[in-house]
Amino acid sequence: MNLDDELRALGRSVEVPPVDSELTAAVLARVADMPVRRRLRDRWRAFVAGLCVLLAGLALTPPVRATVAEWLRIGGVQAVPGGTPPASAPPVPRASGAMSLEQAAQVAGFTPVLPKDLGQPDAVNASQDFVAMSWGSLRLEQFRTGISPMYLKQHYESLEYIKQVNGYWFSTPHELVLVNEQVLRIAGPTLVWELNGTTFRLEGATKQRAIQVAAGTF
Repeated sequence: MNLDDELRALGRSVEVPPVDSELTAAVLARVADMPVRRRLRDRWRAFVAGLCVLLAGLALTPPVRATVAEWLRIGGVQAVPGGTPPASAPPVPRASGAMSLEQAAQVAGFTPVLPKDLGQPDAVNASQDFVAMSWGSLRLEQFRTGISPMYLKQHYESLEYIKQVNGYWFSTPHELVLVNEQVLRIAGPTLVWELNGTTFRLEGATKQRAIQVAAGTF
């Protein structure tokens, strides 16, 4: 992911706290009384200050970036800190369909990415904006990143930032939840990353193998 992609992703992830309406009105009234030149100068200073904060965040070391990811979205996945982790995860579910990649693309509305070193998947299924593929016990999901996240993921340890693919490794079993708060299942260790407006979830591999597969999507 290049700097433009990171800036767009960070912009989509920023959560702005609610602002008191009376305070807002007072500020707007004060601004209205400022001379135009002063307002332009102050807006420019605010812009430069905000840009410096944003660039500083992008330059954080991996451990700090992992902490930030606890409250930032990772593409279409929202990472949410949890309490006690599940003791274990069941086997990774296989994709249930027998679609071709061409059929999956028609149903999903986008062309799914086939990792370079995996070959043709054993099974493929798709729905609008979503494709799942399986290679034995390895499952890759990819879906278009929207304004709202598709999944909520509980995590119980600090997320590990994976520099090679600009993604995050969930190292422990965790709850996989739809945005309507319906718990789908307990998921095993998973790598999550985003590329060109598509979010990827890879489950069923070791960390090193997951990184290798993810690199094949670039």
